[in-house]
Amino acid sequence: MYVLGLTTLGDAAATLLRDGEIVAAVEEERFSRRPHHHGFPHDAVRYCLDAAGIGIEDVAHVSLYWQPWIVGRKAMLTLRSAASSPAMFHARVRRGADQVGSGGYLGMLRVPAQIRRRFGPSDFRFHYLEHHMCHAASAFLVSPFERAAILTLDGAGESATTLMATGAGNEIRPLARSRLPHSLGQFYSAVTAFLGFDMFSGEEWKVMGLAAYGTPRYQGFFERSVLSADGRGGFRLDPRVLDHHLARRRRFSDAVIHELGPPREPGAPIEERHRDIAASAQRAVEHVVLDLAGHLHRRTGERDLCLAGGVAFNSVMNGRIIEESPFERVFVQPAAGDAGCSLGAALLTHFRERPAAPRHAMAHPYLGPAFGSAECAEALRRAGLAFETLDDGELLPRLARMIAGGAVVGWFQGRAEFGPRALGNRSFLADPRRPEVRELLNEKVKLREAFRPVAPSLLEERAGDFLGGARLDPFMVTVVDVRESRRSEIPAVVHVDGSARPQTVSRSTNPRYWRLIREFERETGVPVLLNTSFNVQEPMVLAPADAIATFRRARFDALVLEDHLVVRSSS
Repeated sequence: MYVLGLTTLGDAAATLLRDGEIVAAVEEERFSRRPHHHGFPHDAVRYCLDAAGIGIEDVAHVSLYWQPWIVGRKAMLTLRSAASSPAMFHARVRRGADQVGSGGYLGMLRVPAQIRRRFGPSDFRFHYLEHHMCHAASAFLVSPFERAAILTLDGAGESATTLMATGAGNEIRPLARSRLPHSLGQFYSAVTAFLGFDMFSGEEWKVMGLAAYGTPRYQGFFERSVLSADGRGGFRLDPRVLDHHLARRRRFSDAVIHELGPPREPGAPIEERHRDIAASAQRAVEHVVLDLAGHLHRRTGERDLCLAGGVAFNSVMNGRIIEESPFERVFVQPAAGDAGCSLGAALLTHFRERPAAPRHAMAHPYLGPAFGSAECAEALRRAGLAFETLDDGELLPRLARMIAGGAVVGWFQGRAEFGPRALGNRSFLADPRRPEVRELLNEKVKLREAFRPVAPSLLEERAGDFLGGARLDPFMVTVVDVRESRRSEIPAVVHVDGSARPQTVSRSTNPRYWRLIREFERETGVPVLLNTSFNVQEPMVLAPADAIATFRRARFDALVLEDHLVVRSSS
């Protein structure tokens, strides 16, 4: 039985299951090259069908991650906002019009017809599913846990912004929801805009990276006047003080400006005040989520926790949950945001149709398109690039020597990763021992802020030697402390606060990347590579042509496309 799951607003994506196992999953932005692609994922669906060797007529069920007719609460909040602020009311009306129009909720109602028009006739059954239940399914139903507590956190679904639930076997039972206007994701997005970053492009990660450089001197204001846990498994956000919809238009209340000073203009210098605001917002979110996790543990008694939703990409927060919450184990899958709802929607439908079917834990994120050696060679020839074709016995040691000598390498192999993290198949690689390489990557290759951290990929069996805990994290979703005694060995991947967001690399799931790191260890004694996503101000590269285009416009030293090596001429 084939089941297709879809995400069609921001972060549009498709996932295809065959008898409950993931055949393919990919975000539409990888094809369109438009970050956080908004709209129907035509190319992602086509790839999923092609990967399975089927047509749409072979798909039994198609599931969407949203119930578009549930708009009552948002409409009610819009009307209520008129009493607080005409500006807030008009901002919400404009946002609502964008969401309801042909590219939003109304467009969702036409998705079944759109599929048949684009891919051919089919008698599939179509399902509209609750957004946060899709988040919950995307985590629990591919987790290694037979039973667990589930916590989903994002900006908003139809009206919910968090979901507490339990999972047992193949079933998920909702326990409680937080609803608009109380939203952790919208709070963090509003702070992102206040700090001069683009909340439309997912730049909340910049706030998390900047937070490590500041002190949380505004935490009291945030928790007193904006965002606070209620101690009963919920939290409160006061939009009269900080409103997500006004922040989208860079409008902020007098109370916020009085406490925090004027908002930073995009591109303006980052001051100590901005760093402290980021640290304070980060700490306020962590405080609320730790309170929610504690309440959920007391209510369920479960030892394991599954997290999902866009806020679950906050890897610093995840680290604190692991270290400080009562839960013994925490699972976050690599596409925790809305793209992952395509996976959750497919899984919910599969297990509703076959409740006794076996579950399959997600062992790796390599679910996107792959390109063979011949395709890569042809792309290089078309581009007029000179290249060598080498077997791994020669290529991997040579790359290890190049990286140890200071080279930055664009590394392209196998199937693309599902989710926003580069996990060894579409990565820039460099020497973590060189403290200057992070600045070089950020300033001259990635063209981004100097404070943005880069990550270590390290051999799974050596993780305990370098990290404060021996927890394995193949999906790079958790920030942990690096052992103080090892920080000087890998300074380029250690953040200013002594932490890192590691990827532990398993020989069984990514053997070629594991062997490359092992060759680097033979060369240097360090079983770690610096790893950051293979992209420059655009979505991660997907196809050989994307990698070649990036090589031509960015300043890095070598490009690997499968078994082909291109070395930039020094001239």
